[in-house]
Amino acid sequence: MKNTALVALALFVGVVTNAQTTTPVQTQPVNDTAANSTVLADTSIGKAYVAHPERLQGVTSETLTAALIFPAVGTFNAAGSSTGSVTIALDETNKGIVWVEGLPQGKFKALMKKAPSTYKIPAQTTEGGKAISEGTLYVNPDTNELTIVLGRSFNDADPTSVLTASSKKNKGFLYTGAKADAAVATPATPQQ
Repeated sequence: MKNTALVALALFVGVVTNAQTTTPVQTQPVNDTAANSTVLADTSIGKAYVAHPERLQGVTSETLTAALIFPAVGTFNAAGSSTGSVTIALDETNKGIVWVEGLPQGKFKALMKKAPSTYKIPAQTTEGGKAISEGTLYVNPDTNELTIVLGRSFNDADPTSVLTASSKKNKGFLYTGAKADAAVATPATPQQ
């Protein structure tokens, strides 16, 4: 009799414990932007990504592209004293990483730091064995202009400061370009 009472008590405690740890299933979708931004803020991309809703007005799920979400993705043609074209592609497994190809240094990666268009280029060695020093990759989402600065440390407080700061000690490498497929990155105008 005591064993039966102990088994029943253990089952009761197990059922009560399990009932307290399960979460209720929501039947209605919630359009709470604060809750959605909290979910995004919990990811590494969410911490760096700052939405530009005015850029995305009129965009539907059919016209939304990776280039709209990540303005750095695409092909850029050289501008100013730079030469050649640069292609930037998202990493297949981590959307916080882009791969840059087309510069003399070879293919290298950049890590998303602020907004959808500011990336830190960590010091690294390319597959070809060339050393890449730390730098900054910035795409102005309004003008679709790319600037890559290598040889200057990334400034977390003001990442775009390396674009205007000049250093006589360390000029580094500078590439500027304009987006070749800018028409693809422009959001559709809403139909009225």
